[in-house]
Amino acid sequence: MSSPSTSPGDRVRAHRKARGLSQSDLAAQSGLSATTVKFIENGKRSLTLSAAQKLAPALRIDDLAELFGPQVGTLPMTGRLTHPSIPAVRRALTNWSLTVTGEPQSVDYLRAMVDTAWTTWHTSQSQRTEVGEVLPALLEELQRAARLHTGPERRKVLALLAQAYHQAQAYLAWHGDQELVWLSADRGMSSALEADDPVTIAGSVWYSAHLLRATGRTDEAVERLREAVDLIGPLVEAGPRDGSPARVADHTETVAMLADLHLCAALTRARAGDQAAWAEWGKAHRIVTTMLPEGYAHPWTKVGTVRTEVYGVMCAVELGDTASATRLADPLDPAAIHSTEHRARHLLELARLADLEGSREGVLHLLGQAAHVSAEVVSFSPVGRDMVRRAVETAPAYLRASAVALAGKVAIVLD
Repeated sequence: MSSPSTSPGDRVRAHRKARGLSQSDLAAQSGLSATTVKFIENGKRSLTLSAAQKLAPALRIDDLAELFGPQVGTLPMTGRLTHPSIPAVRRALTNWSLTVTGEPQSVDYLRAMVDTAWTTWHTSQSQRTEVGEVLPALLEELQRAARLHTGPERRKVLALLAQAYHQAQAYLAWHGDQELVWLSADRGMSSALEADDPVTIAGSVWYSAHLLRATGRTDEAVERLREAVDLIGPLVEAGPRDGSPARVADHTETVAMLADLHLCAALTRARAGDQAAWAEWGKAHRIVTTMLPEGYAHPWTKVGTVRTEVYGVMCAVELGDTASATRLADPLDPAAIHSTEHRARHLLELARLADLEGSREGVLHLLGQAAHVSAEVVSFSPVGRDMVRRAVETAPAYLRASAVALAGKVAIVLD
């Protein structure tokens, strides 16, 4: 189909045309954005192993050497980064205790454990390492409590257990076995449904939609998100049942969840090259600016004014809209982003924007800033790893030493 001298991008194009697919078709089936497919084919973005593994099923390819070329030998369809805590997390996800005895921890204690884990995720520079160390015990304690509590207390524990499963999903997303990622998402949804709490269920849909989007099931993700909006939208319109602090806090969390659903739909549509992303983003923006307290950030997802602007930048970059991305990014101070993990990922998006604009110096500078915020985010992010490798491969002489030093900082082994 293609000669040995052709590039990976040329091979992707040849296989796509042989299958009778447009770039948009291939993007939808692979879970990559149309912009990413376009840039891989024209050589503006290198073909990573992660991207190739997503493209291969849509292209009916069994051996990735067909994309990378015969000189690499046979490449398997699987193979991901790993992390030292994965075996312990796997055991916690797949360990079923047939007998549970003793007294369970209180709901307040368990909520504090979940809050602490999420705080660590959002404040640590080594969020995967630190959360990976506490996740197994957290899951086991909540699983045990869900077996021992009864009535309303059990439903509250199940809602917390759903959050713990979704924290496992976030931890596993970039470096876990795919079946574990799906297992954590499914367990989270099952716990949420058993808790019978609309906001918890909507939150589980939000987490599941991220996974559906990543595996190319865009339409399904959008439909599930729409159903979740329909579920909690009436609760938002009804307002708190009374003016008590607890009721107001619960309503605020429901409003934040509604905004988060629209933001997830916006990014899902953007990665499919759908301009309707902006309508979803606009809905989230109106909810956040008119219904949430100034400076609010959800304790687990961090949705609020700043997070909404970050999503706007992501959507624009995915759509290849550099003008909108720049307009939204320019007034946004990364230091205002409440989460260390989100701040590093935002800087990666800005590096992607610099890449779109052809600024090698800008890419390297922003990658360095992201690594300074959290080297783990750059190290484990497929996008971050790809950009660091390309920075080394394409850097002119005056930038190469800096690029190589960055690769060492984020533990990327160079060929």
